[in-house]
Amino acid sequence: MEMTKSTSKYYPIYIAIILLLLIPALFINLGLLPLIADEATRALVSLEMELSGNLITPTINGEYYFNKPPLYNWILLSFFQLSGNHSEWIIRLPALISLLLFGLIIYLSIVKYTDKRVAFISALAFITSGRILFYDSMLGLIDLSFSLLIFLNFILIYHFAKKGNYWILFMLSYLVVSVTFLMKGLPAIVFQFITIITALVFFKDWKKLFRIPHFIGIAIFLIIVGGYYLLLWKENPDSNYFQTLLTESTKRTFMEYGWWKTFTHLFTFPPEQFYHLLPWSLLLIFLFKKDFYKKIKENHFLNFLAIVFLVNIPVYWISVESYPRYLFMLYPILLILLINHYYSLKNTDKLMKLFWPGVIILFVISLLVGSWFFFNHDFNTQNKSTLIFYIVLALSLLGMFILWKQSDFRLEILIILLLIIRISFNLVILPERESKSDTCIQKNQAIEISKITANSEVLLHYNTPISVETVYYISSERMDILEKTNNEKEGDYYIFDARDPIREKERIIYSFETRWNNKKLRLSEFE
Repeated sequence: MEMTKSTSKYYPIYIAIILLLLIPALFINLGLLPLIADEATRALVSLEMELSGNLITPTINGEYYFNKPPLYNWILLSFFQLSGNHSEWIIRLPALISLLLFGLIIYLSIVKYTDKRVAFISALAFITSGRILFYDSMLGLIDLSFSLLIFLNFILIYHFAKKGNYWILFMLSYLVVSVTFLMKGLPAIVFQFITIITALVFFKDWKKLFRIPHFIGIAIFLIIVGGYYLLLWKENPDSNYFQTLLTESTKRTFMEYGWWKTFTHLFTFPPEQFYHLLPWSLLLIFLFKKDFYKKIKENHFLNFLAIVFLVNIPVYWISVESYPRYLFMLYPILLILLINHYYSLKNTDKLMKLFWPGVIILFVISLLVGSWFFFNHDFNTQNKSTLIFYIVLALSLLGMFILWKQSDFRLEILIILLLIIRISFNLVILPERESKSDTCIQKNQAIEISKITANSEVLLHYNTPISVETVYYISSERMDILEKTNNEKEGDYYIFDARDPIREKERIIYSFETRWNNKKLRLSEFE
């Protein structure tokens, strides 16, 4: 779908608008809401590394935590030390930087095999897909960083296999896998095993699996990963870290959930991914084009990506507890294939006439639902929210009108609309959540505990159902590890489950809640 000469001169304007909107869309109020569980886990492990000075053995409440290797914690720790604070904004910054780098790598990796427009829109489509734009881009999770490196590995494997330079391919690829393993463990090996074999078969060089360059690559992996675990073993010779890693990687499969849930997941998985990729998943309509697969096969690079997608997706398709963020390295491939095909079609194509009305209908439904919510919700910042609502409504209606009339820049306009909606989400919904959220109340209660116990030791009684978020806020405010104990002594503070019997000489100082089914806890001291 080529632009005419009369319209192509306006294209840089659309690019500039998108790039100008992208930064406020991603950064406004990034640190406003409290941490969620997985964010707090990464942050707490990093904080305890800082407090203990031990970078080798991850801990939570001073006890071993081997669910994930420590590389992402080291990254987060470096942000703590460079910034000098432990705020939500800093905790979420590494993931957001990874997202922007991810978009850049998508662009740079495919621009030479397609064209600049396909590359640019593919990168922005990934960033503005529903799940990422309105959820994961706001959170300090490990998955964007991990997925960025896995996707980069796909590209490196193709690039050097195409050149026939297998020494560099295996050394770089296994270097990347070493890094990803030290981030997330066994999933890195699964991706590597499947993709390397697929690539060598694709390039008809499968015998390279048994040649020296491949063994050198494996050796690089073993030296790096084995070096870390050797250090870990020296510090903790009796720990079960490998068993824990294996359990973490298998607990979401049929081994944990059984065959029936695995079977039903086969049918719920596709619509769930369709939902999370909206509005870009509407492009899946072009799978029904007769020449879709033919055009993929005509482009050697796209054909490789399509095969990589097909051989890797079953791992998650059969895993019952597969969160969308586990598939972020595969989402760009699907979007690249669909967007590349989109730009090969004419505006008069039959499926094109179905796609854009579908986009308009989706936006109309979203505006109607958003309007209903707005007029039936009592906002704390009503005047500000009302102004923003009407501005966004006007811009959305104008954008849809331009999108309908202007056929040359429709995908660009769609991205602009999504970024405007995200900015309004940052300005209206996030402050509203912050003002009414139970997690904000619980964060403030944790901070209050830190103030009460500022000059004394505070300990967590064993079997107390406390959330990792509460632990993080207490620890980060006190800059002290909240350790567990079964003993009590005079002069220290203790956190108990509110259902526990009151102990002899115990004096309750403060009652509070934690995000573990909003459990009631108490802070006490002993006279």
